[in-house]
This record gives sequence, C-alpha cells and structure tokens, in this order.
Amino acid sequence: MRRTIIRKTGIAAVVLMAATGLSGCLAPGTPPGWSSYTIERGAHSAAVGRPSGATGPLEGWVSPGGASRTYDFVLTPTAEYVLTSPTQPEDQFDWNKLPGFSDCGDFDLARNGAMFGWRWRTDTSPRVLEIVPYANANSVHQYPESALVTLSHDDLAATAPLRYSIQIDGSVYRFAIDGTILGRDIHETATLPRSCPSNPTSTGKWYAGFYFGGTSTAPSQMYAYVREPAGGAVPGQPGGGGSVGIPSPAS
Repeated sequence: MRRTIIRKTGIAAVVLMAATGLSGCLAPGTPPGWSSYTIERGAHSAAVGRPSGATGPLEGWVSPGGASRTYDFVLTPTAEYVLTSPTQPEDQFDWNKLPGFSDCGDFDLARNGAMFGWRWRTDTSPRVLEIVPYANANSVHQYPESALVTLSHDDLAATAPLRYSIQIDGSVYRFAIDGTILGRDIHETATLPRSCPSNPTSTGKWYAGFYFGGTSTAPSQMYAYVREPAGGAVPGQPGGGGSVGIPSPAS
C-alpha cells in the first residue's frame, strides 16, 4: 500500500524526550518481568518502572549507538485521552511518541531521529488510536498521511503486546509492527527518508521513551508496558497472540 508522506518543519519544544525517572514504581497490571512507563498528568515524559533484575528499556545517550531498536510494547486504555485545555487548538491531533532514537550523531530526536507516533482520535466514530512511523530529518517532521495501525478501545483493553521495530538502512528508516490482537493479525511495514545516508549507523544515539506531545502535556495519567533488553537485542518471545501472557490491568 502506497502512503503519502507528510513533511512539516519545526523543532519540538522539548528537546530530548528523555524519561524523567530511572526506576520508579511499576504501573498497575505490569506483566511479570516487564517494565512500565508512566506519564503523570501535566507531564510530557514518562517515568520508568523496572522490576527487580530488569535492565531495560533503553534510555539516554549511548555511544557508540546501533542500527536498530526492537521492543514489545502494550498501550493501555489510559491512552484514550481528551484535551480540554489544549495549549494550541489542534493539539488533540498532535503526534505523541513511542520509544525511538536520535540519529546522525545528534542528541535531539526532533532534529534527526526515528520513532513511532501515536494519537487518540476524538473526531471518529468509533474513536480509535492511530500509530504511524515518524522520523525527523534536519528538523523536518515526516509521517504518512494514513495510519499504519489503528487500535480500538477493545483492542487497548485486551492489553495484547505488539512488537515494534525501527531499523536504519542506508538512506531510509524501516519500520515494522507485528502481533495479534483479539484474533486480528497485524503485520505492517513502512519506510521514511533519513537525512544522513552516509553517516555510520554506529554513531551515538539518544534512546527516548514513552512521550506525550506535541505541545500540550498529558491531561491524565497514562501508562504502558515495555519489554526491551538493555543491550537492544530482540526480546526472547514474539509479541502478540497472548504469547507473553499479559493479564488485564488491575482495576
């Protein structure tokens, strides 16, 4: 499927999209052995909760960096947000960010980097969460016109993991999302341009986490679950299909 790529210029107000906490409390319903991200009301960045013995997810500056990032991730119904006092009128439709990395030797993902974008659509019936590949090339924000994956309320309530992968391949970033939610198989791929095709993939990178914004801060607490070894290797079990045995979040 051909996807139109939208490009917008500008640098995000928050530069590094870093996690605010190093080893906070685990979010409700976090599966055994997984870590969690929690974005508090009024915040952009998430605190990381890690169980005893866990070293992931990746965060902060790594030198030398790598050429890819792969992790299992669960978005929960807490991602169904409504902005009642947006900083700017259209902030409900800004792209929030899933974990990604900077590139081209840059610290700032808003200048050069790759990640997945997500947002909750309040203007559709039923409402859905959209996920897109998202990359910045010399401060030009790039993403397709249509969503790569959409998740309904029931999909989010199922708390089923999807596997997210971002890989540098010369002049492009390759994105993939795989898994199974409520019997629906998801296998989607996309590419976006990279601004520094001759730059070595091993240059240092800033590894960012779960992030809200855009411009506005989170209107309510949001949390998600992540499984990613600190070394960046693919987690031991595939995402989706209930293969990781994720229970429903605690009420």
